[in-house]
Amino acid sequence: MKKTTATLALLLLAACRPPSLYLVEPSGPPEYKLGWEDGCDTGLAAAGSMVDRMAYGFKKRPELGDNDLYKTAWNEGFTYCRFATDPVDKGSWFD
Repeated sequence: MKKTTATLALLLLAACRPPSLYLVEPSGPPEYKLGWEDGCDTGLAAAGSMVDRMAYGFKKRPELGDNDLYKTAWNEGFTYCRFATDPVDKGSWFD
């Protein structure tokens, strides 16, 4: 039981976005906001660990596949969140 509770707590904490991303609030119609949120979650999953992939996953709504506003926002959210949390240089200073 304790192992299950610890795993659940870890997943809940992992599902929280990095604090800096809570300050980003896309403006626009509901389709744009939804696309940005889905793209951002997918970007976090792409840049993150296995736990991040499980917590955020790939989100792209097929019912909005023809909506240009959703697609544009999804791409912008994905790009922003994918690279906003990724260090610029992962190498050593002395390479």
